[in-house]
Amino acid sequence: MKKLTTLLAALLLAASASAAAPQPVPATSLHRLDTVLTDSRATRMTLRDLAGSPALVTMFYGDCGSACPIVIETLKRTVAALGPDGRRLRVLLISLDPLRDTPAQLEQLAAKQHLDPPQFRLAVAKNDADTRMIAAALGIRYRALTGGEIGHTARIVLLDADGTVRAMSTRLEAEPDPVLLEQVRAALASR
Repeated sequence: MKKLTTLLAALLLAASASAAAPQPVPATSLHRLDTVLTDSRATRMTLRDLAGSPALVTMFYGDCGSACPIVIETLKRTVAALGPDGRRLRVLLISLDPLRDTPAQLEQLAAKQHLDPPQFRLAVAKNDADTRMIAAALGIRYRALTGGEIGHTARIVLLDADGTVRAMSTRLEAEPDPVLLEQVRAALASR
């Protein structure tokens, strides 16, 4: 009986150790980027903080009056189209304008856009170099224009739970991209 108890204890210990061991991050995972962002609640984070759940990631800037509001609306409608499963999807919007988009301004924008803070996170890098690093990883190009505008790629990227790019959309319409929506459903189903 004592041997059986010892064996069971050893098995439980081994099982808990393997469950707690972090899984290796794939070589293609964007979770490998160590660029620090600060979100609208002044919490520091990296893309690795998205690990464990699929996530939609895009870039925008707060003063944008053209493409960015459409992208934000697309994200909201994509989440809504998923029904109850949409609550398991994380959404990260990263600012292209680290000089003007402060955490406080991002918080105001989140409130104005009715973005649920636990699910939707707005964040900003500390400088343009870090912003460009993330933009390059997401395949987003941008440049400053006159009058404070920023010309940029309007792209939504779907990361799977391990940070690998699973799909992307450049469709600039308020309605969800049906192809991206199906990829999101598949990513959620695999979790």
